[in-house]
Formats: sequence, C-alpha cells, structure tokens
Amino acid sequence: MIKRLTIVVLLMTFSFSTYAKDIQAWKQETTLKKQFSTFKRNLNVWQGYMSFKEYQINELFKAVNDTINTLETKISEDKQVISDLNANVSVLESKLQETQAKLDESLTREDSFSTLGFDVSKGTFAFLMYSITFLLLVLSGVLFFLYKQSHVITNEAKAKFSDLTEEFEDYKKSNLERVTKLNRELHDCRMKSGTL
Repeated sequence: MIKRLTIVVLLMTFSFSTYAKDIQAWKQETTLKKQFSTFKRNLNVWQGYMSFKEYQINELFKAVNDTINTLETKISEDKQVISDLNANVSVLESKLQETQAKLDESLTREDSFSTLGFDVSKGTFAFLMYSITFLLLVLSGVLFFLYKQSHVITNEAKAKFSDLTEEFEDYKKSNLERVTKLNRELHDCRMKSGTL
C-alpha cells in the first residue's frame, strides 16, 4: 500500500508540475505582442476566468509603459533627426540653387562675350561675322565686276583716243599740207601778179 501511495503522490506531483505554468516567462520575450500572448497563455484559467496576482499585472503594465516610453523617446529622437535632416536638406537646396545660378552664369559667360560694351552670344556673333563676310564677298564681287567693266570701257576709250589722235594727226598733216600748198599757190599767184 505504501508503494501505491508513493506512486500516486509521485504521479500527482508530476502532473501538477506539468500543469504548473511559468507566469514570469513573458519577461524573456522581446516584443510587446509576444510578451502579452505569453503572459495570457501562462495565466491560470478556471471555468473561463483568468486569475493572476496584482503584482503580475503591475509588472506587465510597467513593461508596457516602459515600451511606450522607449517608443516615445525613439519617436522624439526620430523627429529631431527628421528635423535636422530637413534643415540639412534646406541648406543643401539653397546651396544647390546658388550653385545652379553660378552654373547658369558661367554657361552664359562661356556662351557669350563682350564686344563694344555689349554682351553677345557666340551664335549671334558667328551669324554676324558670317553675314559681314558674305556682304564683303558680295561687295568685292560687285566691285570686281565694276572694275572689270570700267577696265573694258577704259581700254575702249584709250583705243578710241588713240584712233582719234591718229586721225587728228592725219588731219593735222593733211591740213598742214593743204595750208602749205595754199600758201605756195598764194605766193605763186602773188608772184605772178607781181605784187611782191
């Protein structure tokens, strides 16, 4: 009988130890959700009612409150980091705008230069130079054509002058001969008439 009683006691102790729950097991969990589910699972339940001691609920509340405080601290730290990052972004944006303005000014300077006190873009200057070159070529062509034409006219005038000079010389000779002949005839006539 003692054997039986010992066996029964051992069995009862063993069964109570398997049903005994570790109500403090929730403290080993890392997240609030796991802590709560472990806490709830390890409560003693009797006819649908859960039983726990006040210190247990106070510890769970303290853990929840600590987690909330930690999260609030983290949120405020994150807000400060976000605020610092926003300030940094604002500074970087202003530097970017300043750099963009300098770049635009540099590109404008690179694309243009000052001529006679005016800022002229390279494209406008190139167009102006090509236009002037084209006009000078056209003007040179016109002047060359006019020179050629005047050269032809000058040569024709020289030839006509030469012909006219030659004609005039012939006329002068023939006139001189005629005048000389007339003077001789006059002289002969005077001689014949005896007036001389």
